[in-house]
Amino acid sequence: MDRNTQIQALKQALAEIPHLRTLGYRNGEFKSWQEKIRRLLESAYGKESVEYQRFANAPGTTFIVRTETGLEQDYNWRLDSYESALKSLVDK
Repeated sequence: MDRNTQIQALKQALAEIPHLRTLGYRNGEFKSWQEKIRRLLESAYGKESVEYQRFANAPGTTFIVRTETGLEQDYNWRLDSYESALKSLVDK
């Protein structure tokens, strides 16, 4: 996959984040989206690369309050983290 195709795929992933936000934390699309991006980055850079690790480790460790509000906040925080990681990869 050439550099332009990679950047377009990352931009597409970024464009999907607002839709994921509307679905809320109980949706089934988030895991598929997350795995799609991991496969893309693994294919483009390798699993041990800084680029792959930046995305994979973006959310870090969280403390989740197991209430509806806490779970929703955690979900949105994770999307924010992934969005930031993807933007940095596109900018790079």
